[in-house]
Amino acid sequence: MLTGARLRENATVSDFSTDLQATKLFSAALTGLSPHTNYSYRVGDGTHWSETRSFSTADPNAGEFKFIVFGDSQSPASNYSLWQENIHNAYKANPDAKFVVNVGDLVDEGQSGTHWNSWFAAGAGVIDTIPAMPVVGNHETYGDSKSTKPAYWSAQFRLPQNGPVGLKNQVYSYDYGNVHIAVLDSQASEEKQYGDILAPQKAWLDADLSRSKATWKIVFFHKSPYDVKRNRTNEDVKKAFCPIMERHHVDLVFNGHDHGVALSYPMKNGAIVDKPSRGTVYFIVGRSGSKTYSDLVKKEWTSFFYNPLDQPNRLLVDVAGPKLTIKTVKMDGTVVDTFYIDKTKDVDSDAR
Repeated sequence: MLTGARLRENATVSDFSTDLQATKLFSAALTGLSPHTNYSYRVGDGTHWSETRSFSTADPNAGEFKFIVFGDSQSPASNYSLWQENIHNAYKANPDAKFVVNVGDLVDEGQSGTHWNSWFAAGAGVIDTIPAMPVVGNHETYGDSKSTKPAYWSAQFRLPQNGPVGLKNQVYSYDYGNVHIAVLDSQASEEKQYGDILAPQKAWLDADLSRSKATWKIVFFHKSPYDVKRNRTNEDVKKAFCPIMERHHVDLVFNGHDHGVALSYPMKNGAIVDKPSRGTVYFIVGRSGSKTYSDLVKKEWTSFFYNPLDQPNRLLVDVAGPKLTIKTVKMDGTVVDTFYIDKTKDVDSDAR
């Protein structure tokens, strides 16, 4: 129920069987809302109701706003406490953030009801107040010691349905103010038994970026083309996505998978370039759960590197017209690094 207009929307019900039990999932699409407006809502059956929550619709003309980016939150099934502390600390410190993004591997076992129940419970109080715009990772495909389609993901999330046929809800794009964001699925090896998922995404991404006139273009996907993990690369993703993103001058690409923080110089065709306008910056965002890697190494394309072994971290992205600033922040609020791109001066803070 919404304040003001007091709209009521009947939910769509779907049956979903998990490894725990058969359950029902409810979803509703609210239309006719005013932009840049505060609403309150609750869900229920007419007799039993949830707590009342609030949210704000997007300002399509916003030139200044913040959003928060989290790395892999995967954790042991019974203990997503670090993810819980990290997301709540982040939102408490930035109550004006407009949305949050997880760059994949939200859970450690994607076909596990226990993992998903723990993840959603940990984020309660934040993800029911501001939009959660997640990215599918390789662990979302894991279950019974094999890879499969991310069935639990597809059942539980209702994301923009503008992606390519066969990949809707895994691939999508949206705008907030002067920023255009595209979200991709990099799990070609995990999903190969179901066909080539990279080819349709290439065509879709090319068309999607061609249509955008936004000041900033940002792309999210899980596996980084410019990795920092020893003896592991993602050449299939690099070959598929990088030429398209760089041709359309995507400003920033955010990735996960390596559980470290690694910021690249502006890159084009595999080489470092001297100005942001001539290339794309790739940012591996760290980890927001309990899993760490001790074998991360700074690569030749890396301008800033940090392995968050001591505690999880997040990124705070602050868009201010032609300037975008990213702070790498530990779970306890300690700022590790500050990076910016200034389009007016065509410089970034890590320029050689």
